[in-house]
Amino acid sequence: MHMHMSFWWGADVGDVFFQGLTVSTTGAMVALCVTLTVLSIVYEGLKVHGAKVRARAARERKRSVSCPPSESATLLSLEAAPGVLRPLSRRFCAFFAEATVFLFHNMLGYALMLTVMLYNGYLFVAVVGGMALGYFFFGHLSMKVNMENVQARRTNVICTARCLQEAESCAMSHSAPCPSSRPKKSCSNYQTLCS
Repeated sequence: MHMHMSFWWGADVGDVFFQGLTVSTTGAMVALCVTLTVLSIVYEGLKVHGAKVRARAARERKRSVSCPPSESATLLSLEAAPGVLRPLSRRFCAFFAEATVFLFHNMLGYALMLTVMLYNGYLFVAVVGGMALGYFFFGHLSMKVNMENVQARRTNVICTARCLQEAESCAMSHSAPCPSSRPKKSCSNYQTLCS
């Protein structure tokens, strides 16, 4: 296999990633292009997923710093129902899942980059076209998540005793709507606290 240093158009790519995974026919090239397009769409979707995870973590950090839980909420959180993971092991599982997604996202990105570096025009169009389709499908979600993240960073949570009581009752019932009779200034972020 000749190493190309400029774009070329052909179906005889040779080994792709692994020895023995050879692309030398038009059918194999079409299958590889479709696979790369799907993987590029998944790559874009994983970017949005990562942004959502970071935004959720930022909101939780801000909520825990700005409005510490009351004594009763702390005691209730220490009581774990049978068969439910404790908070530390839940955090570990969540972190492990995030790390796994991060690892897969980066490995996929490098694999797509290496594919483009074969300088085959068909593979290049498949990867870039897949990323464009992925942005078309997930781009609006990415914008929404980024705007929510900016808003969460700019919003100051003002916690009063009444707001804290309403947040506790909301946490206890999980379905209580926010009361409309509360003053707006004292519980400006009640929805953030309840969610």
